[in-house]
Amino acid sequence: MADFNTHLAGAAVVSGLTATGLMLAEVVSEREVVNYFLLGTLGGLLPDIDSESSIPFRMAFNVLGVVAGFLVILSEGQDYSLAEMIILWSFCFALVRFGICSLFSRYTDHRGLIHSIPAAALAGLLAVLLFSYLGADAGQAWMAGSFIVLGFLVHLLLDEIYSVDLLGRRFKRSFGSAFNLGAIGNPLGTLALYGVIVLLYFQAPPPQPFLARVLDGERYQVLSQRLVPRGRVWFQGWWRESPVIPE
Repeated sequence: MADFNTHLAGAAVVSGLTATGLMLAEVVSEREVVNYFLLGTLGGLLPDIDSESSIPFRMAFNVLGVVAGFLVILSEGQDYSLAEMIILWSFCFALVRFGICSLFSRYTDHRGLIHSIPAAALAGLLAVLLFSYLGADAGQAWMAGSFIVLGFLVHLLLDEIYSVDLLGRRFKRSFGSAFNLGAIGNPLGTLALYGVIVLLYFQAPPPQPFLARVLDGERYQVLSQRLVPRGRVWFQGWWRESPVIPE
């Protein structure tokens, strides 16, 4: 199984290259590139939130606790004093960080349902709904969810690659446990996961604007023309001829 640094680097590289390629194809704007790069990198860490000892697990519930506290204050705490807001925020943070976190840890197994392809789809749909709620249009919301899925799948693929011992020419016991369609030992949980995916899909905005942009072949003709410099030297503008000093 790949370690934290490998997952982080792998998701970052793939997401960065993909976001840059989409920018060159004029599918996304220049100011959106960094956002999608960060979302893809985040997606590459999500599969390990079911491991209580992992860095993503601690990071995820710390961030969720902070965000949950501020969301409750912003929606319900306008009439409260600062002291009351601090108490309310602290309660929400503790509820998420220690309460929900403990329940999540108790009822999930590492490399279980969360470490699967349908879990990637679930994470992507949650991102779509979140960005729609924050005011993004359908195309941007689905693009954000797609980068979460991309990073998630890179994580699963890296785990499968690391489960093959190339030197010994054999498969490790973990082979096949990452890139899967569900947990064989948990059929009811797997069925429930697919049910939630279907439910969230119908709650999400229509993906047609996103698909129309991503599947537009003319945009990729522009990209193909920018793969290498054409009609000019490499890194033109970086290299300057030395000025001629008159005698």
